[in-house]
Amino acid sequence: MSRRPLLALAFALGALGGCFLTPNPPPSFRYHCSADSDCRVLTCRGDLVAISDAEAAGIVLAEDCDEVLEADKSKYYEARQACLDGLCEYPCELSTDVCPAGKGYNLCFNGTCATACGFDDERFPDPDATCSGKQQCVLYGDDIELALIEDLLGGSAGGSGGSNSGFPGGGGGSTSVEDLIGTGVCGIRCDAEGARACPPGQYCSGAMCLPDCAHEGATPCADTAQCFAFGGFSTCIAKCDPNGENTCEKGEICVQGLGLCLSTCLGEDATTCRDGFTCSEELAICVPEDLPTDTDSTTDVSDTEAPTSETETSG
Repeated sequence: MSRRPLLALAFALGALGGCFLTPNPPPSFRYHCSADSDCRVLTCRGDLVAISDAEAAGIVLAEDCDEVLEADKSKYYEARQACLDGLCEYPCELSTDVCPAGKGYNLCFNGTCATACGFDDERFPDPDATCSGKQQCVLYGDDIELALIEDLLGGSAGGSGGSNSGFPGGGGGSTSVEDLIGTGVCGIRCDAEGARACPPGQYCSGAMCLPDCAHEGATPCADTAQCFAFGGFSTCIAKCDPNGENTCEKGEICVQGLGLCLSTCLGEDATTCRDGFTCSEELAICVPEDLPTDTDSTTDVSDTEAPTSETETSG
């Protein structure tokens, strides 16, 4: 499944609307562990199976559980846990694509798929009550400054009739950043003593890791990725060889002149360019409409306003 870097830059808040605010009461606790082998995989049927049993049974990762036949769903898994800070967690980087939203993991927070907390004072007067040991309920508007969220969303979260495209999986209708006040996410602050380093391409803003690989305090991108800055943001994008084997994810293309994987606007898995961008037949990606038309394969498009994968999927 393609992970669109710029969509991830919207902090992948998950279902901010009805889904995000749906209570996730206990037992939402993670399993305690000392090694990955103590953890589980989540099958496409929704069962949690011990990793050792899953490997023995030959259960493999599904590209899309929705495309797996009902009779075969127990043969594939949707997500695999890892032992992080003594708890079995679903690891992630920026995108929530890898997080099992159906189990309440609606967003990616500091490298792990996270559950919501703090929104039901009547049933859970202690916000930390729905979080597992070591984790706390990190609250928006308190631990996490709302201004950080507003900056990342570019104002798209507020106002009536606004687009909800910045919130992957978001419910219908307009939402506002202020709706987050009083809610939070179960996790470990990135500035806590002994906390893990932020994922590649992110830096610790206080409580929360934020995407900006160009920041002086950012964790370096992996060797297989490059820090690419554009449109006021920066993110790690997978490297590739335009003249070699296609190593990009489905729906992406290795861009000539860049050697980076970006979402393509051509072909079966094409994305639709957002306003102000047009599909370049030559580069096969969305580029600014005012980009000079005399570009060739040697043009350094990183010097432009920027080619982008900040698109909405077609269909």
